[in-house]
Amino acid sequence: MENVIEAEDLTITYNGKVAVKNLTFKLKEGETLLLLGPNGAGKTTLLKVIAGIHSEYTGKITVLGKSPRESRGYVAYVPQTITLNSEIPLTVLEVVTMGGLYKEGIVHFNVPSEIVKKSLEVLGFLGIKNLANKPFRELSGGQKQRVIIARALMSDPKILLLDEPISALDPKAKATVTSTLSKIKEELNLTMIITTHDVNPLIEIGDKVMLINKKLVAFGSPEEVLRDEVISTIYGPSSKTVKVGERVYCIIGDVHLGGGKI
Repeated sequence: MENVIEAEDLTITYNGKVAVKNLTFKLKEGETLLLLGPNGAGKTTLLKVIAGIHSEYTGKITVLGKSPRESRGYVAYVPQTITLNSEIPLTVLEVVTMGGLYKEGIVHFNVPSEIVKKSLEVLGFLGIKNLANKPFRELSGGQKQRVIIARALMSDPKILLLDEPISALDPKAKATVTSTLSKIKEELNLTMIITTHDVNPLIEIGDKVMLINKKLVAFGSPEEVLRDEVISTIYGPSSKTVKVGERVYCIIGDVHLGGGKI
């Protein structure tokens, strides 16, 4: 597998202030990276650089062998906040077709039939075709998240970036969205980067874990990163890992940044 993202001594600034500094890492085709860190650690800013929508950085970063801006057409970014006007009565199908319209540079009300067909196929792939004609604003949080992921897939990305996709969901919805991401990983072989405060539901699909806090703290396999001596450097001495069977859980106050096999 070839490297699809490579960063070397990457320092990112935001509004003139350093958001995260001296990042060096590589991610291979088809790998999933779970990106951890406290609020303000620089996680979202890093995603925006990779997506080619933030260019205030020094050092080196390549995405699919090119600059992030040159590779924007191959990267889909799903932000933490769903920015759709709830006053506009869009159906699920209309929301998903937005991804195809944007890719083709089309903005109008007469959506080409091929985009409608593809939208229905993507909804079917994610198991939510039955929602196609439902008003988006009436969906549950988990359903909305899966629809927004479907919209992102309409651009046929090679890299999928997701910012806190399960943060505001109940346990059942978290499991459903995680299952969706697992299906994408297994059947589409996309490279994914997922920021999260709760790694436990996602650990089964994580090939690599990166812990940052304005700088790179640790990068490697879940077994290498999710260790007491690593987690405590960010979350304090009271944080710890607890092994249950073959799985390790990382407990930080009321937040479980749970683990993987060790």
